[in-house]
Amino acid sequence: MASEKLRVGIIGLGDIGLPVAKRIVTGGFETAICGHKRRAPVEEMKSLGAKELKTPKEVPQASDVTIIMVQDDKQAEEVIFGLAGLLLGVKEGDGILLMGTYSPAFCKKVAAAAIPKGVNVFDAPVVGARMGAEAGTLSISVGGDEKVMEKYRQLLERLGRITYCGPIGMGQIVKLVNNMAAIMNARVAAEAIAWGMRNGATEEMLVNHMKNGSGGSFVVQNWGWLKSMWTYPPPPTYYVGAKDLSYALAIAHEVGQPCPIAGLVCELQFLGPPRLPVPPKIGRSKSSVEGSDVG
Repeated sequence: MASEKLRVGIIGLGDIGLPVAKRIVTGGFETAICGHKRRAPVEEMKSLGAKELKTPKEVPQASDVTIIMVQDDKQAEEVIFGLAGLLLGVKEGDGILLMGTYSPAFCKKVAAAAIPKGVNVFDAPVVGARMGAEAGTLSISVGGDEKVMEKYRQLLERLGRITYCGPIGMGQIVKLVNNMAAIMNARVAAEAIAWGMRNGATEEMLVNHMKNGSGGSFVVQNWGWLKSMWTYPPPPTYYVGAKDLSYALAIAHEVGQPCPIAGLVCELQFLGPPRLPVPPKIGRSKSSVEGSDVG
């Protein structure tokens, strides 16, 4: 199998899952996907040569390795352990790559359930957002058997750069560190930019200046993408940040690590996206501007 391209199954065609799946199928991997309530991504994948299957159980039957990129533990539980779940269709020697962000405990649960079936499980969550998925520049933190991981290197390197992190679950720990910093930074950057706008600077001026300054970050460099999630009501993707911080805080409580800033930002995430001031319009009084917010 090392000299041949693996047959790849993909379950989860969301904001990052779809561009990941597109890079895989256009990279020459025989690709199977699972039916999805949103037809548009399924039809797009089929137009690129992917084969659609009806249930998660059928995906590993047509694949050597299955990628799971659904949103959270609850969805992954249904996909993997459900009545027509993935584990009912796996074969000895198959691989499962948990590439969404899940709790380390859940990843260990999947790995333990797969051992009697002779199936290798890795947690391999990604960072780099949709842009990185499209460009194949994601950072992938992998937890699991390092020697067995080599079997999937060609596939993973089609998607980005691998960091081997240790045993199963450690890939998620490393991913959560990144997301904790990114989500907290987004709130801090929004607060600072809102302050500048209240004092007469334009949003565009502030963002462009920060991109080359010590206040710059991935968040600032990709400000337009970030703001696309700050709508009312926000898209489902927005609440992934709250979910990730909830996972991190639960682990923090278990190990006794104080994370007060993460706790505050998690509460703010659940309350909704940041609001930036409305830019002043010609002929508009100062008082009418100061009391206005926009989602």
